[in-house]
Amino acid sequence: MQVGGTGSPLHAFGAQKSSNALRKTNRQLKKILERLSTAQRINRASDDAAGLAVSEQLRKNIRGFKMATQNVQDAMSALNIADGGANEISSLMQRQRELAVTARNDTLTDRDRQSLDAEYQALSQEIDRLAQGTQYNRQNTANGTDLASGNAAVQAGSEADDQITLPTIDFSTATSGMAGTSIATSTDAATALDSIDGAIQSLNEQRSTVGATINRFVSTVDNLSVAMINTQAAESVLRDQDMAEGIVELTRQQLLREGGLNAFQRFNEVSRNHIMGLLG
Repeated sequence: MQVGGTGSPLHAFGAQKSSNALRKTNRQLKKILERLSTAQRINRASDDAAGLAVSEQLRKNIRGFKMATQNVQDAMSALNIADGGANEISSLMQRQRELAVTARNDTLTDRDRQSLDAEYQALSQEIDRLAQGTQYNRQNTANGTDLASGNAAVQAGSEADDQITLPTIDFSTATSGMAGTSIATSTDAATALDSIDGAIQSLNEQRSTVGATINRFVSTVDNLSVAMINTQAAESVLRDQDMAEGIVELTRQQLLREGGLNAFQRFNEVSRNHIMGLLG
């Protein structure tokens, strides 16, 4: 009866065991080579199912942070455009106040005041034109509609409810109380002065609100940047391959493979010698 020959159960068991060990080592070698070539520890769900789920959630947040940053920067641009329009309107209002103060002087005649009023009315028209024409992406930013309506929301985070509402902005003469004012007479000029002072105060308050919102957006961008960096670091820990560790593992698996091949060859050699001994 054969005990150790190539056809014996003992030889078959040894050969199968050596073959299984080599296949396992080859699988591990293939996996670590893939990880090193992609620089990622997780390339498919089977590599780490729980780690994949968490890292995908982190990736979702990272991409959300990136787009939210762009959203906030766009909103800052819109508000800066509105503030630029407000700066020019402020200069026009200051000129109107100069004209009104001049018209209050009784050394002037009503005919003189009418000449001043012509410029005054032209400035009012220009204020309304600027308020209507100040836009970002074809949307109004200075007349109380569109982005200036007080209802425009900016998606400022990765979650759906993380929004910031833009303030109401309206620099038109109708809202400021200057619509219909005149400096054609001394009495009209006195009334106009009060209206202009109120309009300038309203303009300054709105500009202050715009400036405060821009500063808030600056802080939001800084916070999003920090959150994105930290989330990327957390995602990297889960997903990325530690290259030094990977090279060590590659070397270990290569040594195991070489050792397995040598052991398999040695096993076959011993089996052949044993057979020859039995035959001799």
